Amino acid sequence: MKTIVRILILAEFAAIVFIPSAYLPRWALIPMFVSMAGLVVLYWFAMFWVSRKDVIKVLGAEPDHDFYVGKLPADPNADLTRGRLCFKDGKISLMQRTEDKIRCQTPCREVWSKDISEITSVGFGKVLPARKGFILYFGDDEVNFTCAKAAKDRSMIYEALGWPVPEGNK
Repeated sequence: MKTIVRILILAEFAAIVFIPSAYLPRWALIPMFVSMAGLVVLYWFAMFWVSRKDVIKVLGAEPDHDFYVGKLPADPNADLTRGRLCFKDGKISLMQRTEDKIRCQTPCREVWSKDISEITSVGFGKVLPARKGFILYFGDDEVNFTCAKAAKDRSMIYEALGWPVPEGNK
């Protein structure tokens, strides 16, 4: 599916850029741009989205709490690890979408996990220049996650960790 969407995006871009305006009426450009934007969104979902249903299929049970996040890598030149952060049975794990060839058997896989008991504190704010999120501290170590939803509603993270919500964070 990803290959088909890539080809459609490329073909539509080529049609918009390379077909002269004498052959393509102006009123046709706007729907073409809108459909190209839709194809880009579809491509993003095909590449990165991990649904709750996929997580339940892999874990065998429904997680207590889950959020779609992007985990910042330790190497600043690497890309985000996008996936669903799941809280289940005292453990926090990041589930990432698998490649198409093995997607039928396992739609996602665990790429990072820790015990919730190892978390010493939580911080909120900008984790990237343009993205808000939260930071989990494990003693001297920290892990940054981008998640605008969690940054807006901080009580979600405290609830997921099983901690009482501080008065200033409601």
